[in-house]
Amino acid sequence: MRFVASLLLVLALAAAGCGGGGDRSGDDSTAVDLAATRSLEAEAEDVGQGDHQKPDEEEEPEQRREKTTSVDAAVAFRGDLVIPVVAEGMLRARNSAEIRAEIAGRVTHVTAEEGQSVRRGQLVARIDAREYEAAVEEARARYLQALSLLSIEGDDILFEELVQDLRDEFTNLERMEQRGQLTREERYAREVQLDVQAIRDGKFRSEVAAARSGVAESRSALERARVNLERTQIRAPFGGIVTGLTLSPGELVTVSQGVCTIVDNVHIEAEVGVLEADLAYVEKGRPVLLVVPALSLTVPLTVDVVSPQFDRTTRTCQVLIRLENEGGRLRPGMFVRAQIAGETHRDRLLVPRESILTREGRPLLFKVEDGRAKWLYVKLGESNDYLVEIEKVLQGGALEPEDEVVVSDHLTLAHDAPVKVRKTVPASDPWVALAKSDK
Repeated sequence: MRFVASLLLVLALAAAGCGGGGDRSGDDSTAVDLAATRSLEAEAEDVGQGDHQKPDEEEEPEQRREKTTSVDAAVAFRGDLVIPVVAEGMLRARNSAEIRAEIAGRVTHVTAEEGQSVRRGQLVARIDAREYEAAVEEARARYLQALSLLSIEGDDILFEELVQDLRDEFTNLERMEQRGQLTREERYAREVQLDVQAIRDGKFRSEVAAARSGVAESRSALERARVNLERTQIRAPFGGIVTGLTLSPGELVTVSQGVCTIVDNVHIEAEVGVLEADLAYVEKGRPVLLVVPALSLTVPLTVDVVSPQFDRTTRTCQVLIRLENEGGRLRPGMFVRAQIAGETHRDRLLVPRESILTREGRPLLFKVEDGRAKWLYVKLGESNDYLVEIEKVLQGGALEPEDEVVVSDHLTLAHDAPVKVRKTVPASDPWVALAKSDK
């Protein structure tokens, strides 16, 4: 601005030197020029000041403008607060069995594959059955020969003769032993006496004749041969997944050689260890939230088995929680965290954990009142992963059931700031739903 004023001064002096009339005196011209120069400098200063300042009338409305914050809210309520017992462990299959060959022979067929899902009784592998089929025929021939000898002895023998009265006596002796009226040795002695008397009375004529002719022995041999023939077909004892299958057609297997392992991946259970101090709240049928972190999955269940013993090393008690793996996502060996319903605090004023903030080391929350956020400094009580108990409001007003509290966008929120409730979310606790379903 000084440069502009100097430039105007120079121009004014130049104009005064060139444009003066002959009838003016030097003193008058100088006075006029000085007055004009001062006027120009004043105007220049006014122009410079106008470039850097704004009128107060334009600045005041901007300072008075307030910004409204959109937030989510939840409703405070009175209810029961459940403090869970947390226990960790892993999933395991309820049924898992290593399948072994029960007879020796050469493998002719392998009908299952590694990782294949099989149903109960499905064929896994087959052993050459020709030798065992021949053994069945030989045993049958000996049995028929013994029957022919028995038929020659007499046609009056009743093979299905019933001795109901003797069976009743045996049943009665067994009951007397269970009631403590007889010892085991006394019961056996009485049964021998009854058997001897029955033979004398002719009640076991068919059995005696069968033993004398060899029918009983040959029949047992036939049944044994049939069992061995059935064992040539290796089948799954229950439904599951085939694992560890290394068998190949043509391979010679021996008795008790491992074939594969069947793992039931549908009926599974979580095995967790509960600390001794927490066991007072754990019992069969207690509600459980089973968390599988690897799948971000939480499943509501109940306690199925509480072991009567403690692990001396970890001082924990084994608790089993059973479930069905219908979708097949769960795998035995996965880490799990069980939250078992523990101590329950009745009729407490509760708010969501998300509503609680800490400022200067003091807990507070914001209550929505007449479109504004009112801070309330509070004293907290018990809490779980979802809800917090409000024991007392220390400063800022009162909090009653059905009051709305802010649960989002409130980290930088100020007291008495204008807010707009975007939506009201339910202050839900899964333990409440579990308790209702349990009833």
